[in-house]
Amino acid sequence: MNKYDILPTKSNLALSIKNDTTGRNSNLYNLLRLLNFQQDSLSIAINGSWGTGKTFFIKQCQLMLDNAFSCEDDEILQAIEKLCPGEESLANIRKTHFRTAYYDAWEHDSEEDPIASLIRCLATTDWSTNVKESLIKAADIGSSILQATTNIDLKGLVKTLKDNSSDLITPDNLEQIKKRFNATLAELAPDQGKLIIFVDELDRCKPTYAVKLLERIKHYFNNPNVTFIFAVDLSQLQYTINQYYGLQFNGYQYLDRFFDLVISLSAPDIDKYFDNTKNILEAVQHFEKSDPKNSYYYLFCKELINHFSFSIRQINHFYLKTNSAAYNLLDQILNPQGITFQSERNGKFIIYEFLLPLMNALNQADIDEYNNFISGNASKETLNILAKSKYFTKYYKDISINESNIDIIKGVSDIYNAIFNDQDQTSLRISNECTIDYPSKYKKKLIDACSLLSPEIKLD
Repeated sequence: MNKYDILPTKSNLALSIKNDTTGRNSNLYNLLRLLNFQQDSLSIAINGSWGTGKTFFIKQCQLMLDNAFSCEDDEILQAIEKLCPGEESLANIRKTHFRTAYYDAWEHDSEEDPIASLIRCLATTDWSTNVKESLIKAADIGSSILQATTNIDLKGLVKTLKDNSSDLITPDNLEQIKKRFNATLAELAPDQGKLIIFVDELDRCKPTYAVKLLERIKHYFNNPNVTFIFAVDLSQLQYTINQYYGLQFNGYQYLDRFFDLVISLSAPDIDKYFDNTKNILEAVQHFEKSDPKNSYYYLFCKELINHFSFSIRQINHFYLKTNSAAYNLLDQILNPQGITFQSERNGKFIIYEFLLPLMNALNQADIDEYNNFISGNASKETLNILAKSKYFTKYYKDISINESNIDIIKGVSDIYNAIFNDQDQTSLRISNECTIDYPSKYKKKLIDACSLLSPEIKLD
C-alpha cells in the first residue's frame, strides 16, 4: 500500500515545477514577479484550505528565489527554464536579490514568545554565516526587547553566535530598541535586496501563540527590506482569532490589519496532477490500457473529486484508499476465472466501479452521511450523486439499451435498497444485460472493502 503525498524535497519541488504537476506554474511565476517588483515591504497571505498544497507552493517559491541568480543543480535549472521561458520572463524574476527563511509556526507554538524562535530560525538558515555579526546584533537587541516586555531572553543564542559570554544590555527605551532592531534586520537582506520570511502553519497554532506572532511581527518587524509571506487558511485563522478575543470579535477585520495582500491559491488541475503522479489511480490500469483515462472508473472517480471539491491531500488519500479497496475486486470482474455470465459481471461492475468509490468518497468527505448510507438511510442528495453522474448515466443507458421507460433515479434507488435494506431479495434485474444475484450479500463486502478490512484489498 503506497502513499501518494509528495514530500517537499528539493528534487520533488524542482520536478513538480518542471512538469507543472498541479497546473500552478503560472501562479508561482506571477508571485515571483510580484515580489521582484514590490517597492516596500509587504505582508502577503497565501490563502487556501488545509490540504490544498500551500506548504508545497511556498517552498517552490522559496526554491526559485534562492536559485534565481546562481545554481549548479540541473533539476533546478530545468525547473527555472520551464517556469521562465525566454529572457524577458527570466529577467522579471531577477530584478531583486533575495534571502529567504522558512518558519513553521506550529513547531514553535509551545514557546512563550515568537521573537525568540523567529531569530533562532534566521540564525539556522544556510546563509546565516554570511551575516553572523548582524544576527548577533539582532539576537542581542531582540533579547533586550524580550527582557523589557517578558521574562524571556536570548542570552544562550547570543552566546552561541558570539562564542563568548558577554552580558546583555537591558533597554530603558523600548521605542529606540525597536528602531535599532529594524535597522539590524535590514542588514540581513542582501545589498539592494530583500529578506523574505515564509511563515507556515499559523492556522494550526494555539490561539495565544497565533495572535502573539501576528502582533509581534506587526510591531517589531516593520522594515521595508523584510517581507513576510504567510501560508494560511484564513477561515481557520479567523476562528482561531475568535477563540482568543471572543465569538463576537470580528476576526476577519482584525486579520486585515496584518495582511497587505491576500492571494487565494487556485484549485489544482486534476488532469495534470493525475498525468504527472505515477500510478496515483493504480486500479485504472485494468481498463483500456491504451487510454485508461477514458474508462468509466477513472472518469467517475474524477467526478467524485470535483463534486466534493477534494484538496490535493484529500485526492491522495481518496486514491490510496480506492486503489486498495477496489483493485482486486475490479480485477476479478474484468479478468474472471472460469465461466461467468455477462449480466452478472455487469451487476458487479456497478457495485465495485460506482458504489464502492462513492462510499470511499463519502467516508472521507462526510462521515455522518457515510454512516447513514451504510445503515440504509442514504439521503436523496447522496443517491443523486450517482443518479445524476454523467458516466453512471451513460453506463446505465448502455446496459438498458433495449429497455423502455428507463428511469435512472428509480434504478439507483432499487440497487441501493436491494443491497442495504432488503435482506430477502434473491435477484435484482436491472435489464436483460445486468442482474445482481443475492444483492444483500454485497453490503458486508462493500463495508469491509471501504474499511480496508476485506481479505480482497490490495496491500502490495
